Amino acid sequence: MSDITITNARPEHAAALAEHQKICFPTLDPDAWMSADDFLAQMRVFPEGQHVALDGERVVGQSSTLRVREDQAFAQHSFLGITGNVTFSTHDPQGEWLYGADMSVHPEYRRRKISKLLYNARKDLIRRLGLRGMVAGGQLSGYHDYREQMGIEEYIDKVVRGELADPTLTPQLRSGFVVRDILWHYLDDAEHGAEASLIVWENPDL
Repeated sequence: MSDITITNARPEHAAALAEHQKICFPTLDPDAWMSADDFLAQMRVFPEGQHVALDGERVVGQSSTLRVREDQAFAQHSFLGITGNVTFSTHDPQGEWLYGADMSVHPEYRRRKISKLLYNARKDLIRRLGLRGMVAGGQLSGYHDYREQMGIEEYIDKVVRGELADPTLTPQLRSGFVVRDILWHYLDDAEHGAEASLIVWENPDL
């Protein structure tokens, strides 16, 4: 991974980040794709919370975050609602929790632990700002294979117990997250469905 650099996203990355979204999330509702203007808005609102993974000058991963209050973080919410339609107009500079709005790695660069580097950048930011921790709505990208066999609650329980592996949730659990709840109408995805797990990582320094 020595050739991969994690840094704060800058305006010159915006166009490449927008193309990166489409490559990483081809089945997502296009209204939820982040455009170059959306990435620029996020950088203006909360520049230290936006990270990019670079291979040389090539964008191969990204992480977008904002700060939210506890009552926002743990209530039922949708992706577009809590992110202000991905502009981060809902960012609260006094929010106690870092909200993980989006993280993605280019398909050609997966299984190289780039997501771990991006999660570490988030955790470093949380410690630096003295936040309570991190909250995110995690898509359950393996659930479509089991949808006819079991409900979402049973699926999550089996993943948490290690009886099933989910491509998204299992790595999140290994990164120290716990599942706090289910978000029922989080984000429309033609393949993965609308449900998500509400995952939490608490700052161990507090």
